[in-house]
Amino acid sequence: MKKTTLYLIICCALLSCRKEEVVVINPPAANVQITIDQVVNDSTLLLKWTPFSGDQFHKYLLTRVSTYMKDGRFGTYTEPIDSSTDRNHLSFKEEAMPYASDVYYYLYVKDATGRVIKYMGAAFYRRPNTLVNGFVTDVIYNKQKQWVYITEQKKISVVDCNSGRMIISKLFPVNIGYCYLGEWNGSSELYVPTVDGWLQILDAVTLEYKDKIYVAGYAVTSVVAVKGKLFVGSSDMSVGYSNCIKAYDRATKALTGRTGFWNNTRLVHLEQSDFEFIDITLNLIPTSTGYYQFDESGKVVVAKEDSYHGDFSVNAGIVRSFPDGQKFITSSSGTVFTKSLVFDRYIKQYGNYIDFAFNNDGSLIYAASGAEKKVDVITYPATTNVKKYETSLYPYKIFREGDVLFNVGRPVAGAQMNYLLVEKITL
Repeated sequence: MKKTTLYLIICCALLSCRKEEVVVINPPAANVQITIDQVVNDSTLLLKWTPFSGDQFHKYLLTRVSTYMKDGRFGTYTEPIDSSTDRNHLSFKEEAMPYASDVYYYLYVKDATGRVIKYMGAAFYRRPNTLVNGFVTDVIYNKQKQWVYITEQKKISVVDCNSGRMIISKLFPVNIGYCYLGEWNGSSELYVPTVDGWLQILDAVTLEYKDKIYVAGYAVTSVVAVKGKLFVGSSDMSVGYSNCIKAYDRATKALTGRTGFWNNTRLVHLEQSDFEFIDITLNLIPTSTGYYQFDESGKVVVAKEDSYHGDFSVNAGIVRSFPDGQKFITSSSGTVFTKSLVFDRYIKQYGNYIDFAFNNDGSLIYAASGAEKKVDVITYPATTNVKKYETSLYPYKIFREGDVLFNVGRPVAGAQMNYLLVEKITL
């Protein structure tokens, strides 16, 4: 039986709320209001308001409106959090704030019949380090810590998969490309390509700046780090549209080699290999795919471009290496190619898959639907659907960790600008 636990992660949605209907009876002339008097910490506030001096006062009612996970359901909740018949009760300490990004407080005055005779205003609080607000572009999994790095146009947020809590976030002045998590000199690093031609190097735990490399061109679109070498997909067309893949030594930051067939591509490392990659174009129709092999010095040994150019479904946003690195899978149809760029088969032609994961030997493919709340389990090479895991979220990215599948999903299908949550599924 599937056990599912939902945790709130992060993205953006519009918060809508409806105030109680106000019955105006002898309204006072005084301008009463509610304010946030003190922020004690990120989840504790002191709210204060001016007294109501009008007729027919019976009690104050303070309500909170926020969007969060409650009792296994994600939604927008309006909840009464304080009430008093004392006219001089003019404050409330919020100590049970839900794990929500935007929190609204509304204060009302009611008469003895329960009718609202005065709406006294609202106070708004944006809780830090909770929900990511923006267009999500990718999710990277840190296997050692079981964290995910959620990348947006200009922001990276680090979230613990087991608790669902944001650990840290960092905002950039410009848009970022496909990032990569790697190791160098005994420490974990996050490599962040940016559209201004730079490759930023951050501490993967703190997101603090460590170093940077100027790659040139108007954008660096992707990066892969392997054994002290950094391989980037760039827009540096100083030698034409080709040779835009550039290799750098991490220690010296020296350029060691160039190759490639097109600018602005996404590089993907083939697992179990030292220096073998494929790349997929981001802004070229029909899409082009390449295969590359480098030596330990960072010089290219093999560079090969596909010969089919659009004959098969390929998507730079949906691509994973098989565990043995001999094949890769891409597109909503689950198009499988060998690393020699030979078409192998479709998992489901004209499918709606958005991401893939594997068992240890690649004989099972976990195929996450982008339009339905499910993850299919498909045998390879037979492509037989042998099982289905129902999800509570529409998947965006999935990661297998032993007998657990982390589903980074959305409450609304296909909405890029939305909340993201982590669903933990026991396989």
